[in-house]
Amino acid sequence: MKTRSHKQPRVNVITLGCSKNLADYEVMIGQLKAGKFDVGHESDKNDADILIINTCGFVENAKQESIDTIYHFKQEKTDGNLEKLTYFAGCLSHRYKDELKKEIPKRCY
Repeated sequence: MKTRSHKQPRVNVITLGCSKNLADYEVMIGQLKAGKFDVGHESDKNDADILIINTCGFVENAKQESIDTIYHFKQEKTDGNLEKLTYFAGCLSHRYKDELKKEIPKRCY
């Protein structure tokens, strides 16, 4: 009898901004691994099933980097180079939730 193999969903987490985001990332990966996800951090490979961008909304350079990163992956999705599900976490996504919803429609990520 052949057993079924279940592939663990692969998650790539990109962390931007302050050391608080790095601490949040540590908690996040612990929870994801407990949920049987295979987690990578800022992987250059394009093999993840899920992309999480952990954003910063306070440090000006990191805020811009967060916005640029979101738009980069939005364009990758639009161009058909990215089939992953993408989530935004962190303070930028919390502080500017309504603006992000208007600027980046759900169908783009």
